[in-house]
Amino acid sequence: MNSIMETVCLVCNRVKAKSKPNISFQKLLTQLRREFREQELNLKIKSDRDKKLNSEEFYVNAYYDAEEDYNNEIPIEIIVHHNFNKVILWDQKQITEFLIQIFDATVHEYKHRRQSVKRKHKIYSNHTKSPYKDYLADPDEIDAYAVSIAIELCRSLGKYRAIRYMTKFNSLCKLKFNDQYVSPCLSAYYGLFHSLDHPILKLLAKKVYVRLQKVDTDCIFV
Repeated sequence: MNSIMETVCLVCNRVKAKSKPNISFQKLLTQLRREFREQELNLKIKSDRDKKLNSEEFYVNAYYDAEEDYNNEIPIEIIVHHNFNKVILWDQKQITEFLIQIFDATVHEYKHRRQSVKRKHKIYSNHTKSPYKDYLADPDEIDAYAVSIAIELCRSLGKYRAIRYMTKFNSLCKLKFNDQYVSPCLSAYYGLFHSLDHPILKLLAKKVYVRLQKVDTDCIFV
């Protein structure tokens, strides 16, 4: 995964460098799309206004479609859900937080693409109507979230400190800095499966440890 992470990190760093403080959301999105095109990453980036959110809230969802990939169409879609006021201008901190979400979502979906390509696009799970617990228990998601969790842990703790914390996995699942989980994805798994004796958490822990060993932290945005 380091190669795709390196490319996505390059995109995010270029957008960050070119985005002056007080940029509008639409201009930021335009720059992001341009940089992805220049790196020849085959994905779509959309925005969706959600009036239930306040004017400063946003979150990023992403999807991979194996059938579209098989048909040589654009297989990955990134959607930014927001309720931004058009006159609001972004500062550097907001830009960075936005690009972190873009980086994490994009890398996660490219992991799914690698899974699908490896099996020649056969049998890719559809979780659109599945309970969240079933979604997280899917083998593809465990594998992809192991990457996401390793990235979050490297970003918040550093690679080697995160590896040391793996011997205290129960504490790691609940660990917070500045009232934020060091790995929100890991916290979500722990919140649903609770016991470290649960086979899902046991498998996840093994995969996260492997990913931490392999990950190149120079390829992680921020």
